[in-house]
Amino acid sequence: MGGAWVNQINRYMPVFSLVIAWLFVVGSLYFEPYFERDLFSRSGSIMVLFAGMSEYSLLRMRDTYHGNQLKRYSAGDLVNLKDIHPSKGHQYQETAAHITVVFGTIIWGYGDFIYL
Repeated sequence: MGGAWVNQINRYMPVFSLVIAWLFVVGSLYFEPYFERDLFSRSGSIMVLFAGMSEYSLLRMRDTYHGNQLKRYSAGDLVNLKDIHPSKGHQYQETAAHITVVFGTIIWGYGDFIYL
């Protein structure tokens, strides 16, 4: 019973991490005028952290998928070894995580110039 719950958490962890990353940056944009302490530029580091967590989870999922594919192939089942991603949604999540890392790095480095 507990294992299924943990699998559901692991399945949605990449999306949850990306949502937190973007919400943190949007929230920092909103609160920047109130605190006036480069909150926006500092939020880029949190964005990169959560995007990195998302990428790590997605890579672990892909490794598990590849391991299962190889086990099936070793057992004599027909598998398509050209499939890199477990699903199209997984591919989109990886792309979103990569884009989030790039945006977070730009915000982290140049956020004080972006928000004037």
